[in-house]
Amino acid sequence: MSNITAKVIVAITTYNLEDYIASALDSVLKQKTDFDYKIIVADDASTDNTVNILKEYRSRFPEKIELLLSEQNQGSLKNSNRIFRNLKSEYFSFLDGDDYWLGETRLQEQVDFMDSHKEYMLCGGNTQYLRNGNLAEYVVPDNKLGKSYTFESYLNGELPFVHTSALLVRNIIFSDGLPECFSEAENTFENCALRGEDFRRLLHLERGPIYILNQTVSVYRIHANGMWQGISSAKRSIETAIGYHYYSKYFGTKYGSFFSDKASAAYRTMMINLATDNHLLGHYELNENETYLLTSLLNDLAGSDKKIPSNNSPFASKCLKLFCRVFLAR
Repeated sequence: MSNITAKVIVAITTYNLEDYIASALDSVLKQKTDFDYKIIVADDASTDNTVNILKEYRSRFPEKIELLLSEQNQGSLKNSNRIFRNLKSEYFSFLDGDDYWLGETRLQEQVDFMDSHKEYMLCGGNTQYLRNGNLAEYVVPDNKLGKSYTFESYLNGELPFVHTSALLVRNIIFSDGLPECFSEAENTFENCALRGEDFRRLLHLERGPIYILNQTVSVYRIHANGMWQGISSAKRSIETAIGYHYYSKYFGTKYGSFFSDKASAAYRTMMINLATDNHLLGHYELNENETYLLTSLLNDLAGSDKKIPSNNSPFASKCLKLFCRVFLAR
């Protein structure tokens, strides 16, 4: 648990990112600011050289970097919760250890905006993809930059996706400790709904708008071991459905049927994808983790005492194949 206090905390999570973590740290350390900022890195028991690189950086910048190391792999949500559990700062920015920032004044410019616009909860910018070592397209369309967006913009489908690495967030959700929903989800199948930026973004957006600067402030690296891009299409569709399922339970009818409609659409898309990609009806099988996530979601939706076993047993596979056939016949 961290006791660092600063105007801005830059939260970085790592797991086996020895090829990328130096670029991430360098991009933060080169920021020129008139305020104090600190970096907290939570490593989830990396088995490569990541921890040695982190320790070397800490020895060079002890006043800037704090390390939260682990002897056992805990998973992404538990790992990030270690940072947010005692986050004492006015603002925070989250950076995955395989991405990096651009420029030397990005942090100063975002803080200046937030300091002078107290009603805003988030300040973002654009992000460029890095595919196969080459800079590629941008995350936010040009016509969406230089504008403000509210929670209503999200509900209306007007809010563009802003990548995690491009955000500065006013620390109001975690200022009094970690909300129970984050800790309660750690050992459940729904942990994937809270581990990323999406849920944190919604909680802050409920409190106030976001402004997206008309500049590119970060690079999102696409690679085979990425937290999202590195998983199978089956797992992505399952986790997306779990995410909206969780949101629909968390927000309930506060925003009408918006989240329940989103959950239904994601659930249907998931089932169609699993069928058409030959995971459930063809010769492919879901792996153990994918089966656990899917059966847990279906069991939670059903709310029945008669559960599909949450493992990769032949019986679980038969249940999923039968369920898929019934679903497609609707």
